[in-house]
Amino acid sequence: MSFYEEMAELAVEMLNEFGAAATLSRETVSFDKKSNRRIAVTVDPVATLAVMDELEVLDENTGRLVVRTVAYLLAKPATGDILMMGDRKWTIGKVTTVQPTNLAIIHFAEVENA
Repeated sequence: MSFYEEMAELAVEMLNEFGAAATLSRETVSFDKKSNRRIAVTVDPVATLAVMDELEVLDENTGRLVVRTVAYLLAKPATGDILMMGDRKWTIGKVTTVQPTNLAIIHFAEVENA
């Protein structure tokens, strides 16, 4: 077993111990040609485990360190997805994946209240 496989197993173990049940859902927008209206279709939510934390990140616009809410996830989110934990909702922003090889170890997502 390689080092990265062990780190992926450790990430799963840590999220199983400290994470909370969460769901990721993505809303896709389609266009109805008959009515000339946009229709929102929600994709089935993906169950995952997540941990929320405050983290200092570099703001790309100002170049300063700022505190952002970050979700640590096993399932890979996309920008614009909705993360739900209990009765709280967050919108996924920038996503960073730790993937030094073909195996993704963990995903970090900056989130904002939805």
